[in-house]
Amino acid sequence: MARIILFDENGGPEKLYIKDVAKPEPGQGEVRYRVEAYALNRGDLFWLADTYYNSAKFPARIGQEAVGYVEAIGPGVEGFAIGQRVASLVQEDGRYCVNGEFAITPARYLVHCPDFLSAGEAASLWSQAQTAYYPLVEVANVGPGHHVLVTAGSSTSGNGAIQMAKLLGATVITTSRSDAKNDFLKDIGADFIIDMSRENLCESVGRITEGKGVDVILDAVAGPMMSHYLADGVLALGAKIFVLGALDGDFDLQGPLPPLIRAGGSIVGYSLYNHNRIDAQLERAKAFITHHVINRSLVPWIDSVLPLEDTAKGYEKLLSGQTRGKVIVKVA
Repeated sequence: MARIILFDENGGPEKLYIKDVAKPEPGQGEVRYRVEAYALNRGDLFWLADTYYNSAKFPARIGQEAVGYVEAIGPGVEGFAIGQRVASLVQEDGRYCVNGEFAITPARYLVHCPDFLSAGEAASLWSQAQTAYYPLVEVANVGPGHHVLVTAGSSTSGNGAIQMAKLLGATVITTSRSDAKNDFLKDIGADFIIDMSRENLCESVGRITEGKGVDVILDAVAGPMMSHYLADGVLALGAKIFVLGALDGDFDLQGPLPPLIRAGGSIVGYSLYNHNRIDAQLERAKAFITHHVINRSLVPWIDSVLPLEDTAKGYEKLLSGQTRGKVIVKVA
């Protein structure tokens, strides 16, 4: 028997509970592993609230990112062995949620995990790294000379995007709602920080880029913020705005079209799941991220580490917006 996190109805973290269940055997192409730690993500809260890709079938598990040790291998699986340390990549199929003392994941969504990573680092790395990798590397081909604007820089997706853009040689601009997290944002690689509580985004971008505008925006806020991105002078010629979340809570995009048209820019509805389905892109992402993890140029930031019993409290902490890095649940 092993403990897992479940919910029987949609809502907030208060709907989560712990239950002892028997461990099932992995099926075709699947691997079961003993979970060492798991990371909490905003996407989990959308799944819980039924505002996600698909709807849960109750009772439902929650969570997408975990690290652990292989304990059973299903038919047709190659490249994994009992006892190996593995980390899960995020995927949208609710049958494969991971929060608890064990998880089952399709082998294509597992990677070998270096032993030098702490449990928290290993559990929290892949979602934020992949979220940034696909738009910046596969789509926009970001490099030296580019200006990248990352909104909500202190969020976990923002952490990964700032590090990835800096790694690629871009000048990185991020936004915040106060100066309380400025030191943190500079530590993870931001070159410029725009305090939206007292600075004008358009004026700041114009000053920083010397009138050129930004080449890429990775936006996790959406809603009314879109009108700031679509102000004259913010977008460089051919700029791309990747919308990857709606932390504002408003799923309607707001803003004028003429500046977008004049820049020849585009608004891209982005999800890493769509890229993960493409085998070649998934394998390139694994290789690129693994390389930079090994040489420590990609390092996840940990906000806090909690016991399994406090999983719901961890999600409440995410909702507060006061985290700096990932919230981790340590299991073993």
